[in-house]
Amino acid sequence: MWRRGWQIKFLSLGIGCGVFYNFIFCQIPLVQKLELQLQDTLLRLHHPKSPPKEIILVKIQRKDLANQKLSLGRVFYADLVKHLLEAGASVVVLNLRNDWREPPEFEYPIKITEPINRPLKNLVQKYGNKLVLVTRTNPISNSKNPNFLIYNHLIPFDDEQLQPLIPPHTIQGFFEYEPEAEFSRNLSSTAQRSHLVGQFFISQENNQVQTFKSAALLALEKFEKQEQKIHLSSRLTKIPTEVKINFWGRAGTFPSLELTSICHPNKEKRCLVVSPSQLSQKVRHKVVFIGFAEGNNIHTMAMLSPKGDSMAGVEIQANLMASLMTDSFLQISPQWVELIIVILGAVFISAGVFSYQKWCLLWLVLAIFGGYLGVCLILWKYKWILSIILPLFVWTVTGISVFIYFIFRRQKELITLQNYQITHLKAAEQEAILSRTRKILHRTASDIHDGALQDLKLVMDKIELESHLDVDSILDKLAALGQEIRDKLHNIRRLAEKMEVTPALRQGLDVGISATLQDLVKSGKLTLTVITEIQPLQEPELNSVWIEHREEIYRFFREALNNVIQHTQPPHGTATQVCISLEQQGVRCTLAIANDASVINSTTYGRRKGGYGTKIMDAIACELPDGAWEMLVLPDGEVRVTLIWRLP
Repeated sequence: MWRRGWQIKFLSLGIGCGVFYNFIFCQIPLVQKLELQLQDTLLRLHHPKSPPKEIILVKIQRKDLANQKLSLGRVFYADLVKHLLEAGASVVVLNLRNDWREPPEFEYPIKITEPINRPLKNLVQKYGNKLVLVTRTNPISNSKNPNFLIYNHLIPFDDEQLQPLIPPHTIQGFFEYEPEAEFSRNLSSTAQRSHLVGQFFISQENNQVQTFKSAALLALEKFEKQEQKIHLSSRLTKIPTEVKINFWGRAGTFPSLELTSICHPNKEKRCLVVSPSQLSQKVRHKVVFIGFAEGNNIHTMAMLSPKGDSMAGVEIQANLMASLMTDSFLQISPQWVELIIVILGAVFISAGVFSYQKWCLLWLVLAIFGGYLGVCLILWKYKWILSIILPLFVWTVTGISVFIYFIFRRQKELITLQNYQITHLKAAEQEAILSRTRKILHRTASDIHDGALQDLKLVMDKIELESHLDVDSILDKLAALGQEIRDKLHNIRRLAEKMEVTPALRQGLDVGISATLQDLVKSGKLTLTVITEIQPLQEPELNSVWIEHREEIYRFFREALNNVIQHTQPPHGTATQVCISLEQQGVRCTLAIANDASVINSTTYGRRKGGYGTKIMDAIACELPDGAWEMLVLPDGEVRVTLIWRLP
């Protein structure tokens, strides 16, 4: 249950980090720049090297506006379009001047009879199947169902049926534009992507919504009908998502015509064709885009292209239609799909961090990254594009964040566990100290009872039974007994003050013995050559009984080693080396202290029976589980003291 709770917490953390970092990285220009560069690279691998020849531009430039002999009014535009269509152009896409758009208050239906609009209106009525009027709109992604301005003043109207003779959606195509696109390069820029179909409000009062096609898609649809080609437009109409525009080069890549090469400057404010035959050769069976190509104004609708240069809206429309015509565009997945992908990746990485084991996490991250790149390449083959840089950045930072939290949590758990162990260790040590204190007091009381009190009883008996006593000898004997009892009591007080767990033994009996040997050698108290064969024991943890036994075993070791130093080490003896061994077999443990003294002093380990050292060793061995000790003199002259016991 505890593990499940942590799993849920980690997954929640992964989801939260994924959503948060996805939002943050979406706002970072560097990430968007890298993403755009990668998408442009993939897109260049997906299209022919040269743009289709069926597209040509008629650019209206700054010098045309300054030419007083070219009056670029409605009549001029109508003549220009008429001559292009009569010269054999399949479709003309006309970008109207912004000041020709009717104010929003003039909504359909309304009867407009101004003579100024009649030339364009007649043009629409006669060539409606070959003409596309570009309608500038706000980006569809920024608002749900943005407004769409119907050109009621340019569309023929049936007064009897109270409806337009030509449905607006068959003559008007939208072009998404935002002024910020001229200076900004981001993933959502209208210079990078476009909708092919969108729903727009055409009447705010009635909340009337109608579906319109983009100018490029509508032009392609009419071009296919005119040229009787394969109808790609019917399939493209069903694409609800944005498409990535394939840019074929910088501004000026598509072939173009200048106004002065088509029309004679004249005073009649009309377009008089210079050479109809030459014009026919250039525009026959082609789609002609007409629009402003220079100047920083609303008519140009300039945007920053992926190539880094400013590109007019008419050229962006041409790039979009070329992408549709050659089927070289890429569909862009909806943002909610990419968000789900980011969240799923963050969840997998969080799960990997939770079950972290050495290099497994690295392999998991590489598998996620590699698998995602593989999926992106497969989708790319099917004309879908997913963000690559953004998810990888988000997953990387999410993994780092979750891993830092994981390390922090593990350290916190480790500290909590250590505090728990320290608390229980102190409790076990205190219990061991109390138990050991009771045993030492019991030993001291037994020594007093068996020694001084017995001698005192003999003196008292002698006083009662003998009439002639040596008073001085009795007084000396009583003084000696009193001194012995005082010494015993003094030893008890000294032991009570020193009673604590030996610090060196907290790391283990083997560590304590090794540390003691090093200290004796460094201090010069132990001059013999020291040979150690010490193995760590599988000691019980937080066990007060073992802590007490360990102290007693360590005391046994100190007693035996002290005898070696005092009686066999030169100048007191002839030993040259001492060997300390500690080993474990199952639950049986053996501690041995051996030296190579050739002659054993009778007082080396005290009298085998009744000596103080022997009594201590006997008492320690008896208190240990299955404990026993012995002293052997081997044939080679080695003296070995061995203590055997069983771990609790």
